[in-house]
Formats: sequence, C-alpha cells, structure tokens
Amino acid sequence: MSGPLTLLLREAWAGLRQRRAATLVSAGGLMLAQAACLLVAVLALSRSAIDPGVPAPERVVMLDFRPHAKGEGGAESDWQLAAPVGLVPWLKTRGLPLEQISRSSSEGFTLQMSGDGLSRVEVVRVLIADPDLVPLMGLKTLHGDLVATLSRKDAIALTPKLVRKLWGDLPLAQALGRIVECRGKSYTVTAVIPALDSRSTLDAAHEAMASFELAGVDFRGGLLDSPEALEGIHKGNAQVYARLRPGADVQQLAPLLAAAYRAHPLHDKLPAEWKTAGPEQAAVDFRALPLPQLPLEGQDLLWTVLTALGAASGLLLLLAAINTMNLQAAQLLQRQRETALRRSLGASGGQLLQLWCAELLITLGLAAAGAALLAWWLGPAAADWLGLSAQRPVVDALPAPAWQGLLLLQLVLLPLSLALPATLALRQVPAPALQGRTVSEGPWGRRLRQGLLSLQLGGALLLLALSGVMALQHRHLLQLDRGFETRNRLVLSALVERDFVPKLDAFVDGLRQHPAILHFAFSTARPAMDHWGPSELHVSPGGAKQMLRMTTVSPSYFVTYGMKVLAGAPEQGSGEGRLVIDAKAARLLGFATPQAAIGAVLRGGGDQVKEGQEQRRVVAVVHDIKQESARDAAQPQGFVLSDAPQWDLTVYGPDARALRAGLEEVWRTHGPPLGHLIWSAEEQTALVYRQEEQLRQVLSVVALLAVGVAMLGAYALVADTLRRRRTELVLRRLHGASHADIAAEVAREFRGPLLLAGILGLPLAGLAGMAYLDGFVDRLAPLPGLAVPLSLAALLTVSITALAAVRHIRLALSLQPVEALR
Repeated sequence: MSGPLTLLLREAWAGLRQRRAATLVSAGGLMLAQAACLLVAVLALSRSAIDPGVPAPERVVMLDFRPHAKGEGGAESDWQLAAPVGLVPWLKTRGLPLEQISRSSSEGFTLQMSGDGLSRVEVVRVLIADPDLVPLMGLKTLHGDLVATLSRKDAIALTPKLVRKLWGDLPLAQALGRIVECRGKSYTVTAVIPALDSRSTLDAAHEAMASFELAGVDFRGGLLDSPEALEGIHKGNAQVYARLRPGADVQQLAPLLAAAYRAHPLHDKLPAEWKTAGPEQAAVDFRALPLPQLPLEGQDLLWTVLTALGAASGLLLLLAAINTMNLQAAQLLQRQRETALRRSLGASGGQLLQLWCAELLITLGLAAAGAALLAWWLGPAAADWLGLSAQRPVVDALPAPAWQGLLLLQLVLLPLSLALPATLALRQVPAPALQGRTVSEGPWGRRLRQGLLSLQLGGALLLLALSGVMALQHRHLLQLDRGFETRNRLVLSALVERDFVPKLDAFVDGLRQHPAILHFAFSTARPAMDHWGPSELHVSPGGAKQMLRMTTVSPSYFVTYGMKVLAGAPEQGSGEGRLVIDAKAARLLGFATPQAAIGAVLRGGGDQVKEGQEQRRVVAVVHDIKQESARDAAQPQGFVLSDAPQWDLTVYGPDARALRAGLEEVWRTHGPPLGHLIWSAEEQTALVYRQEEQLRQVLSVVALLAVGVAMLGAYALVADTLRRRRTELVLRRLHGASHADIAAEVAREFRGPLLLAGILGLPLAGLAGMAYLDGFVDRLAPLPGLAVPLSLAALLTVSITALAAVRHIRLALSLQPVEALR
C-alpha cells in the first residue's frame, strides 16, 4: 500500500509545483483564515480553563444571589457573583447538601518593602479566607500550616514573591515566625504558600492569605469594613464556595438556599419592595454555579469580543474556502486536455479523484501547519493585547481540542472545496479536449461561481460596514460630553489602601508653587476611568429618597475638571458634611431648580435596607456629570468635600508636556515612597473603551483579509470570462464595438454578484450594527451610525471589484482580430 500511495503523493506534489501561484494563493488564504479561527479558539479555551489542582471541580459550586430590588431605571438587579458573608454561619446550620462551606474576599495590606535595598510602602492584595477553603480548592503549602494560619486572627501566609519583596533572598523556611506590620498592627508569618494558579477563580494576583476574622478589624474602607457588613444578608460582599455532597445535584440547591434565606432572622427586616410575591417569597434569587462554569460568568464584554472575533474568523474561513473551490474549478477546467489524456490511457474517475484529493490534501496540510504555527506564535501577544492574564498559559502547547478542531476542519474543507469542481471536470467528454477544443463549465456552473463570488463580496461588505460602525461609535465614545474636561489633565494614582493616605503637606505645597500646575484636586475616583463607584441613600427635607453615587473630592475638584457650576460655590470649603450634587441628583431629590437645593440638609450614609443619619448640607449644584461607562445609564452624583488628600490626584495646566514634567518633579522631590501611576485623563477614557477599540481593530484586519479574498474571487471570475468569451469579444471589435462597449461587456459579469452581495450584505450589516449600538446607552444616531458606514462599505466593495477586473479589462481591450482564429 505504501508504494502506490507514495507515487500518488509524488505525482500530486509535482503537479502542485507546476501550479505554484495558484497553490500559494489557495494555501495562503486558508492558512490566514484558519489561523484566525484557531487563535480565537485557543484564547477562548485558555480563558475558560480552571485550576487543575482543585479536587473534583465539577462538584465545587459558588453560591450566587441577586436582590429583587430594582436597579437604576427600574431594571432588574444583576447576578452579583457573590453572596453575603453573614449568611455563611446560618447556612452551616441548615443541613444543606453541602460540605466545606467557605468564604473568600480580597483586601489590601500596606507593607514596608525593603527586600531590594530600597525602602518603600506598597499595597499587597491579601486573600481573606476560611480554613475549609484549603481542602476545598486544593491549596498547597510550602512551609508551615495554612489551615492553622486561616484559623488565627494574628497570622498571615506569604507567597515566595512577597517574601523576596520583604526580606530579599531569605530562605523561605526562615520566613516562618517573622513579623509583618501593617499600620501599627503586627502579624506573624506562619505559612509560606506557592502563588495561586493563574487559572484559579481566587485570582492569582493575591500575594498573601489571612483569616476571615481579620476582616472588619484591620481592613478598612472595603466591603468588609464593619460588623454590619460581616453580619448583614443584603449585600454580596464575598465569594462563597462549597462542595456538593455525594448524591446531591446542583439544580436542587436554589430552592433550598431560598428557604434558608427566608428563615434567617434578618429576612423580615428587609424592605418590602424586595419581596415580589409576599412574605412567603424570599427577597433574593439564588443559584449555584459549578466551578467549570465560573470563567464564563461576569465577563460579558470579553466573551462578546471573542464571540464576535470567532464569527468574523468563521466568515473569513468560509470566504477562503469558496476562493479555494473557485481556484480548483478554474484549474481543472484548464487541465481538461490533461484529464482527457489520463482517461484515454485508462485512468478511471476514481483514480482521477484520488489524485485531485491528494493535491488538495497537501494544500490543506500546508495551510493547517502554517495556521498552527501562526496561532502558537501570536497567541501570547494576542492574549496580552486583549487584556487576558499575562500569567495564564495560552499556547505553551496548542491544547488537544484545538488540534482536534483543526483536523476536523480539514475533513470538512476537503469535500467542500473539491466536490463541485471535480463533478464539473468529470462530466466533460475526453474527445473534444484531445482535439484541443476545451469547453466551459456551462451556464449553471458560471452562475454558481457568480453566486459564490456574491457570498465573498457580501461577506467583505458585511465586515467592512460593521468595522465602520464600530469606528464611528468608538470616536463618538471618546468625544462624549460627560460634564467634565479631560484635555491637559494628568491623574496620579497612589497604590495604597483605599482609606490610607500618608501625610502629604510638603507635596501639596510643591504642587501649589509649581508654575506649570494651575489647578489640582484629590479624589477617591477618576471620573474618566472609574465607571463604577459606591452608592449611598440620601433623603431630602421633603422626604424624597435617592441613591447617589458618592465621591470624596477636594473643593478645587470642579474647577480642575472644568465642571460647570449651576448654583452655589464649592470653594466655600470642605467643612463637616458639605456636599455638592449634580443637576440630575437635584431633580430626583425633588428640588425644582438647582438654586432651590442650595443650603438643603440631606440625610446620607444609608443603603438599600436602612436610611443613614449623616447630615450633609448642599453647597453647590453642578451640571449633569457622568462617570459611568457609555454602556450604563448615568447615575445621580454626590461629591463630599474634604481637604484631606485622597489616593487619586488630578492636575491641570495649559502645557501638557510641562505639566507632566512638573508633576513628576514634585512627586520625586516631595512625594512619599509609594508606588504610583501617572497618565492623562484622555488615556484613561480610552482605556475604558479599550475592548471596543480592540474589537474594531481586529474586525478591520479580518475585513481587509476578506476584501483580499473577494478580490481574488473577482479576479478569477473575470479571467475565466476573458478566456471563455475571447472570440466573442474579438468579433464585437470587428463589428465596431468601442472600448467602452467592450469594458461594459466584461464588467456586466459583476452586475449580478454585486447586486446579490448588496441584497445579502447590507441588511445583515445593518442588523449587526444595530445590535452592536444597542449595547450602549450613549450611541450614535442611526443616520451617521449606520447609513454612512453602509454606504462607504458598498462603495468600497464596488471599487475593489473594479480594481480586481482592471487588468483583464485592459487585456480584453488589447485583443487582436487574429485571436478569433485560435
């Protein structure tokens, strides 16, 4: 068997070498398309992978809940991918079919680092966990006892990376018993643990672990900052994991969890609007997510990007397959004499089909090998570009499912690319070809190839139009009026705990004295970037209640960001309980005009369950402010005035270069030894919409590749037209046809494909563009947002078709009468 097979492959390879150009075009198009599909598949597999060290991960679940309370605009609350910390002790008493019920949360520790010889203060992410989390998640220990560490409130476990930061090249075992201090409190190192796996749902960025008993005592400013937070049952402030008992099913947990919640002593104290079906209805919905499902949750935008890229790559692959089929048909038609000669020498149809299959398999094999190499090479860069974890393994080796999918793809491409061309070629009668009289594939064959070209042009049109919609929307997002200015503003963010900022008197004096800095202000949020933030319930003197998104700011914050003050004066000072609200908040709190709100005392500090008692006097009202992403509705804003420095600093000056140099100089001279980042407010705005821009860029690249494939299809069609109608065109010239008549006759071949491409591509592009824009609260109007990109895409599609046909139209115009005799 090996002898005939070897001869067949050698003959196929020799034939491909004689047709190098067509082989390279076909293999190159398939390679790029398959590489794009393979890359998206590898990224999706990498992102959906889970920690392999977790015992029986399919039996581990995370408990999730959502309140029945309505969100902004009356929308249903989202699943929080969290559960109340205070609910866990109660669940352990209810006899649920769960074991090792454990909590985890993330907090910050501010530590003095000196391991590299430079003394500095750095905030470290600490995983707060219950002891049962260790066996549940299969956590390992290098030295010491991690379970015992998580049972103490004065102990901490460190990773080797943090040990090196603290004490340099100290042997890890010698770290045990050492003391670390955080803001006047001491903690004993009782365990050294390896870094968490990059695929762990616990997040590999944590550099230490400590007991949950530390929460609310030593960590302030976070979700676990008070006894109420630790005991309450209305906020999702931790992740709660558990293992299903043998025989239990994940589907039976939701009603059991709801019943336990309804029986909790605090349930009756929840607001009535949380209970949608009377007192017998739990105030929240529950679900249990198996661990393998967690990577698919809470990352809607990322999975939208990967899904869109996968769809675009699949469309590109379809276009490349159609192009390969067209090239195969053209080649087999050109090889009619060779085919007839082989058949006259006794070759059967099956033997010819074997030869053609071998030729195509070699082409597909080369394309697949190149695609695998490209995906392996580009995988890490693509993962980094999409913002996936740099530590997460992407393509150390292509995963087995990727290889299986690639092999399956070749088995699909082989019949798809060869069935029609082979059928047309085997239908031809050998005798005319042996006499030198070749025939075409017939009218139905031409129509089918025109139809396939329509699909290629329609696919290119769809991708071009959609990338145009995304480009215009991204430009719109960056130019939105959000109620504040970003030009010539720099933001310095200190890497510290949220409620810990050291004394900055000297630094503040340096900012005041530097000539490049006209205004500066501290805040607890960056309005250009932090599109989420804490909210508090406020009650007006008239009894109106409204949740306000809260930010603590300096009095100079509003002039620094160029916000328009409608009433009052923020510069009156920070005094106790002084508050600035935006116009939207004033309206929702029942004030007829911005001026009517000035001097009003609001009761703030409340949440969804209870009203607060903090007295806050409104000293100013500014124009509507939007700190949220364009995907979310703007919340009413509240700004608490404070003279105390916060962890974010914004500076403004007319000269951007001098402003950056001045800020860096003042920090270097007078700033504390803290890690920090400096970037412009415009960069921060762009970062919020980074994934939208990435999707547009990748889609544009895929669209350009689709354009190239469509141009090849158009080129092949017009070449076939010229070959098929050469005699007819010469006779038309002899009867007085002008250059314009000949060009119009050749171009008429594209009239049907272009029309069909528009009928198919434009509506699909419009629907896809509308679906994309519907994901934004702030979006382009339909006319510029859809009509302009669709029109430009249609014009570009006609242009690329004309460009692909130019060479052959010129050849048609140069035909001589003697050509009619050939």
